[in-house]
Amino acid sequence: MNRSPRSFARVLAIGAASLFLCASAFAGPVAASRYYEDGLKRFEEQDVVGAIIQLKNALQQDRDMLAAHLLLARAYFRQGDVGPAEVEFREALRLGVNRAEVAVPLARIYLLQGRPAVLLENVPAEGLPAAARLEVLSLRGLAHAALGQRAQAEHSFADARALDPSSPVPLAAEVPMLIGSGNLALARERAELAVRNGPEFAQAFNARASVAHSAGDLPQALADYERAVALDPGLIDAVVARAGILVDLGRDEEAKSALEVTRGGPTEPRAAYLLALIAERQGDAAQAARYLAEAAGLVDALPSEWVAGHEQLLMVGALAHHAGRQFEKARKYLEAAIVRYPNNQGARKLLASIHLDMNDHARATGLLEHVLRVQPGDAQALNLLGRVNLAQRRYGKASELFEEAARGGDVHAQSALGFSQLGLGDVGAAVKSLQLAFERSPGDLAVANALANILMRQEDHKGALSVAERASAAVPGNPVALNLLGAIKSATGDAKGARAAFDAALQRNAAFMPARLNLARLDVAEGRLERARQTYAELLKQNRSDVVAMHESGMLEQRAGNLREAARWFEKAAAERPDDIRSGLALIGVRAEMGDKAGALEASKALAVRKGSDLAVLAALAESQIAVGDNKAAQQTLREMTRIAEFDAPRLVRIGYLQLAAGNPAGAAYSAQKALQGRPGDEAAMVLEIEAALLGPSDALAGVDGLIAALRAAHPSSASGSRLAGDRAVQRRRFDEAERHYRDAFASAPSLELLQRRASVAVLKGEPKSLVPVLKRWLAENGDEPRVREMLAELWMRDGDWKAARDEYERLVSGGNAGASVFNNLANVRLVLGEGDPVPMAERAHALAPGDVGIVDTLGWALAHAGRLDEAMRHLRDARLRAPEDPEIRWHLAYVLAKLGRVAEARGELQSALRESPDGAWVGKARELLGQLE
Repeated sequence: MNRSPRSFARVLAIGAASLFLCASAFAGPVAASRYYEDGLKRFEEQDVVGAIIQLKNALQQDRDMLAAHLLLARAYFRQGDVGPAEVEFREALRLGVNRAEVAVPLARIYLLQGRPAVLLENVPAEGLPAAARLEVLSLRGLAHAALGQRAQAEHSFADARALDPSSPVPLAAEVPMLIGSGNLALARERAELAVRNGPEFAQAFNARASVAHSAGDLPQALADYERAVALDPGLIDAVVARAGILVDLGRDEEAKSALEVTRGGPTEPRAAYLLALIAERQGDAAQAARYLAEAAGLVDALPSEWVAGHEQLLMVGALAHHAGRQFEKARKYLEAAIVRYPNNQGARKLLASIHLDMNDHARATGLLEHVLRVQPGDAQALNLLGRVNLAQRRYGKASELFEEAARGGDVHAQSALGFSQLGLGDVGAAVKSLQLAFERSPGDLAVANALANILMRQEDHKGALSVAERASAAVPGNPVALNLLGAIKSATGDAKGARAAFDAALQRNAAFMPARLNLARLDVAEGRLERARQTYAELLKQNRSDVVAMHESGMLEQRAGNLREAARWFEKAAAERPDDIRSGLALIGVRAEMGDKAGALEASKALAVRKGSDLAVLAALAESQIAVGDNKAAQQTLREMTRIAEFDAPRLVRIGYLQLAAGNPAGAAYSAQKALQGRPGDEAAMVLEIEAALLGPSDALAGVDGLIAALRAAHPSSASGSRLAGDRAVQRRRFDEAERHYRDAFASAPSLELLQRRASVAVLKGEPKSLVPVLKRWLAENGDEPRVREMLAELWMRDGDWKAARDEYERLVSGGNAGASVFNNLANVRLVLGEGDPVPMAERAHALAPGDVGIVDTLGWALAHAGRLDEAMRHLRDARLRAPEDPEIRWHLAYVLAKLGRVAEARGELQSALRESPDGAWVGKARELLGQLE
């Protein structure tokens, strides 16, 4: 059964990497698939415990089995273990499951855990199927209500009701908020309608019971709670509320019996409190104390109160947690200290520094202004307040504060002043301030390091080297100074001198890690990877928390093409130091390179929480949001970036292109226009403005020809004008004109980008073969460029010459120039031709891009054709969960299910695949198989 190749839009092009496969490579996945199928059967038969055991067995064999993670999450959730369920749902998301599969259970978990803000941030309703969207809107309404955001909650509930007025879900969900606002009449109306619309819906009876409970009608409340529990014994809200009424009525033993259902999983704090009341009433003080301690621990409240009366304990706790970078725990101690001991200015400054690290600038400012009112001229407070303003890009105010702190001879403030002036764009003043600080204290290596690095960025290599040499002379034999000298020499290309400086530093102190790291970097730069690995391993053996060694290990493995190992090191570094932008960005980058879009987004969000004003962090977040298709969130991120960037033209242009990628040409146009205000006539900004207009609404197109003419007039030697004129012609479907413009641009400035455009026009004209001579000529004149050869292969595929395409792809593979898309397409070509084994190629594509759904599907289909059905099932289930809307993937899965005798499931997949009358060569075969199964 041959199949057509995937469309080019679904091909992922990434760099080639080494791959080591052996004959037993799929031994684990085969066993995993069998464990999974048994686990699925047990789950369907309500044997949740047995299902969990088998699914864990599956994951022991194949830890990246998406279907097993998702079913395990559902099993945990059904059992009430929401913590493990969340972990597995998030792992399924990281592995690429379609969001519709996990949105509702994840939202419920976040509410059960008391994390409404997390729900709102991570579970949007947009883009979900109608039924899931209704439930998510209802749950988001509950989250808004929990945060006191009543207007947003009402809006969310109303949107849910509008989707399906007959559904009891949003009606019941809104009732608690209405009760809390005192609107019992509307709450009763909603609850009654929910019961009428959902006579078997436990939440409807729970809602009506809540209204009666609030009105003091305990008999009615008790009856409705009992009905709710009968319909859903796991409805903890109803269980606890019913037990509360029983306690009020003095029916303690019934209450204890009712609460036992909450003791199987993570303890419910309300239940623990009720059990404490019962134990106290029964005279069991010890048991009551245990229950109260349990409740306190769950809400994370009692520990702060225990130490609130002891200033020294508060400060010791704060300082200890701060030293361990456990800022949230430190914050609680400090807030308690300030409330109880308002004259403790040290607590205020330390708390301000924590808020600064957490990007809560408003609170940091309030605390520091209080300190300065009480202690005018406090250098530490001035310096901290300067840092707050610097983080907010208020460079003028920051400079004033640093200057005031520096007047007392504070070298650190003087150097901070230099950075502030640099932010203002006054490079000369910035360097002058730093040089002044350096002249005052050439032995201050922090200042020397800052100044030397700024001079290097200005390409003043001589000046940077002079600073490093003077600092080294000021503190002879100091390993830090020698390390700085070596770093500057390395940056200026003096590898021999750099090695000598690093060796001298190690002679002074053999345990001096920075010099050893720099020597390892030299080894990496010179290709001595194994030697560098040994150095990093030794450093980590001495200090398992060495973040720099972890990061450098990740960089080394990424350079070597070992992406999974690189990601592991970056994850370790980011976990050890969550505020480290460098490791966080590296982790995002390598996950994206691996095709792990969900993982990249998760890492981006975590970093943005801590460094939300850093443009590089926000850019990574926007790119990750775009990659997973959450353009709405990306546009919000980019709006914030546009504000932060002010009138910095290069940054605004970058933001504008991200806006285009997020489907917001109007936002891109605004960024371009703002950039042109900061730098009139800037070519990049003019190009962006035109590209935004080309992608914008029809009214924007009216002026695009004028914009192109203005660009050509302002930059007549630039190829961009012709290239954009070609883009405009393509938009008008004037393909001959487009080819002429692209040819002119190509003659002026040949590039692969223009070559790709010319190839695209050839395809649009229905003449893919016409550009083959152009590509061959490029290869003859410029050498064997893999991207051009891949274009050539794709043109042969478009022309239907599968053998010619195969030859080009095989040449790329044999030359070591194949990425995931090449291996994937070669596997598909082999499937079409029926010649050669497609499985090895599909396996190599999957190893390079395991998160790409088209590649996962290709591997599954290739395995199915090879008769390796258990292995095929594992990958096709994975692809189906990543892209449930893709009918061809459902057909592939159904084919394998039918082969394995799972007739009912195969029939369901086929019916879904054929529901929307899809096109494709596979449709006839799918209809034939469905007829056989029915």
